[in-house]
Amino acid sequence: MATTPAHNSSVREALPPPTDGEMSHRAAADEVATDTLPFISHIAPIARDLRYDGTRDEMLMPVEVHFRGGTRLPTVMRVEPGRVELLSIQLAQAIDRRQRGLDAGAQGL
Repeated sequence: MATTPAHNSSVREALPPPTDGEMSHRAAADEVATDTLPFISHIAPIARDLRYDGTRDEMLMPVEVHFRGGTRLPTVMRVEPGRVELLSIQLAQAIDRRQRGLDAGAQGL
């Protein structure tokens, strides 16, 4: 089994440990076999409340990672404040576009 070169052995120390029971599926580059890398199909939000981690100033969004083989893993996506604001704007725009599409479809009936 081939593995990636251990060019950055400090990766393990740079990653903070999971908190509040969150799952962690991290591996240092030298621990991941390149011939068995999983392929992510998509990541979907889990219908749970978002949390705020004041110690890191991050929003924690529960998500589920869907792999092509059918495996699903719940985890947490950490989002910094600037990205939270951008995400808020993007979601508002998407909701508006969806509503306009629904309204246009209703008029065509």
